[in-house]
Amino acid sequence: MSRRLAGYAAEIERYLQGALIMQREDLDEDKLAAGARREVGAFQSLKGDEGTAAGASHRRSTLSGGPRAAAPVHSAKPASAPIMVYTATLAGFQPEEEEDWKRRGGGGRGERGGRGAGRQAGAGRPARAAYQARAVAARAGYAAGAQPAVFKVMPNPPSTKEAASRLLNYIGRREDEKGEKHDIEIFDEDGQVLATGAARKAFLETFCETFEPPLENTNFIEVGFELAGDVTEPDLSEALNRAFGSKPFVYARDSRIVEVYAHTDERAGPLAKVLAGGRENSRSKALDKIEARLCETMAASGVAATAEVTAAVGHERKAKYFLQKFIRAHRQVRHANGEPVRGMKNPAKAAASVYEQWRPQLSGRERRNAYHLLFSARAGTDSNAVMAAARAVLEERAPGYKFVLAHHKDTKHVHIHAMVQARSADGERLKFYKPDLVAWRETFAEKARENGIAMVATRRMDHAMTRPFTKEHAGAYSRAKRDPRYQVSAKTIERVEAKRQRRIDQQALVVNGDAIATAWQKTVTAMRAVGVVGQALTAAESIGNTIRQLQRHRAVEGPARPAAQRGADQLAQMSFLSHLGMRELNALIGDLDMAQTPLEMRRQMARVNQAFDNMRETLPPAQQAPFEQYREEVNDKMHDRLARLQFERQQQRRGGGSGGEPIPERERRGRDLPARDDPRQPETPRAGAGQTKAKHDADKQKTREAEELNRKTQRSNENDYER
Repeated sequence: MSRRLAGYAAEIERYLQGALIMQREDLDEDKLAAGARREVGAFQSLKGDEGTAAGASHRRSTLSGGPRAAAPVHSAKPASAPIMVYTATLAGFQPEEEEDWKRRGGGGRGERGGRGAGRQAGAGRPARAAYQARAVAARAGYAAGAQPAVFKVMPNPPSTKEAASRLLNYIGRREDEKGEKHDIEIFDEDGQVLATGAARKAFLETFCETFEPPLENTNFIEVGFELAGDVTEPDLSEALNRAFGSKPFVYARDSRIVEVYAHTDERAGPLAKVLAGGRENSRSKALDKIEARLCETMAASGVAATAEVTAAVGHERKAKYFLQKFIRAHRQVRHANGEPVRGMKNPAKAAASVYEQWRPQLSGRERRNAYHLLFSARAGTDSNAVMAAARAVLEERAPGYKFVLAHHKDTKHVHIHAMVQARSADGERLKFYKPDLVAWRETFAEKARENGIAMVATRRMDHAMTRPFTKEHAGAYSRAKRDPRYQVSAKTIERVEAKRQRRIDQQALVVNGDAIATAWQKTVTAMRAVGVVGQALTAAESIGNTIRQLQRHRAVEGPARPAAQRGADQLAQMSFLSHLGMRELNALIGDLDMAQTPLEMRRQMARVNQAFDNMRETLPPAQQAPFEQYREEVNDKMHDRLARLQFERQQQRRGGGSGGEPIPERERRGRDLPARDDPRQPETPRAGAGQTKAKHDADKQKTREAEELNRKTQRSNENDYER
């Protein structure tokens, strides 16, 4: 069944081969819908003539310059049928929520707070409508034969000049049929060909001007140990060195109590937050993991002890200050080798001396100074058009950044590689978080369509495909096939083969099958509304129906599997997902993306948790435990989203931003729920020293109220499917 779904695109593309003249213009967010509406007339003409001899004759006369019904246009760039389906669906789609909103007055008096509150409540509706329209149009274009856009950020970051040089050689050198490497054409941001070694060297010099040195790791923790028995000083020193490895540290002992101040690779900022807010109020297990690891390592050295992390600091100035406090608080402090610290009568001087001894041992963290990007298209696609689209994407999404482009012709697919600066000459940093990747992929599809390539920005969940495999997975899989002695896990083999064979993700099908089928049904409705008929509409209907049938089939047969099988266990744990209340809950979770202020986010969190409470009352006891775990995971993400919104609001009030980025763009990025380990998690800014005591007490009260509200609302889980 999955192979039939995989063959839809090729069959539809062959059936709908044909072209009409399309007006060429700059298509940005605002002009896209307007341009699409101008295409509806031409598309209706194409649709009306589809499948008839008269229609074929009409299309031939249109392409040959003969008379035609559509209005004349002024560009020589043809638009394929999938592009016409995409633009027509984009122009004609209107979400049900938007229609109801307009019938009620379209932003008049709100439910609460009068007219101003109504405007605020509807502020995010146009953005959400545009997002839904693009998603529906992309599915329609995919059903009509358009290829999905493929954009990747490769995992090998050139953080130094040497790494950038190696990457430039990789991009600009390929092997010929004889296996000999030779230079290929690479183009810089000005469109100039870097043909000679001297030209490439000169480009690299200017390219690396914005590179930044590595960051010094200044994370430190203070740990208290309670020894279970008598331990000699040499044995204690050996156990501590084994526990902290090569990290520098000092320690002080008072009978069976040992205090240690040590360098660590852990991020001290989140640890300090947990300690400040109380470990009982945090869901983080980072401290528990550190303590368990230290106790286990010391036990392996023959020293039984319990460990407790009591402090964490992540700034050099604070690290020196806490080291000074540590020396002042103990009568005798020893180095890692057991020798006493000298000059303890002057703690400040002693701390400075110890820190300078440690500095050469403090490991650094490499900055991301450049990115290696990949733009890909199906085999047979015009490589010049893909190159032009990739260049247009970089010019729009990364203006002011130096980059190079090259086409690698030694693969079946069309691969355009790029190396781009991570920081421009003005100091602006280029970042690729999840919302940015989505935006880059949409821009790539848009520029490809402008260059005559039928391409849309779909998501993996649109057709329930399996997860992509990494470069490491592919390398291990290929080596295992060449060399029987090389062992590779069954999970790696399954992941690579499932993706190459375009298998459907069974777990995603069981969990999100209804949502996927509903999305395709909305796509079919939008296509009918603009007059799409024929194989494109049939394919969209078939995909939705097949997804729903497969989902029901898997949901029925899952419990009958042996208990030892993982699929049956997952299905048993997720059985509550088939509850009728999940539809309402999923809709509320989808609305979280539109919250743009902390207040809106808290209200949405309250609605989500109210839906959780209503659903919990109707579940059988056997499903309560997995349901509560799901609720905890779901709410976990929403707390991170709230924290980011609070951070962005504080930045907006201060009139600043990260790297000079406009406030609306930051808010747009923040609408996607972040992963729990997202590096953008903000740290709460420290209050200024000049605050009065009254204001300080008021801030503490607000913090306590916010924490209490956060604990009540829990946290939220990002739904993998778009809504």
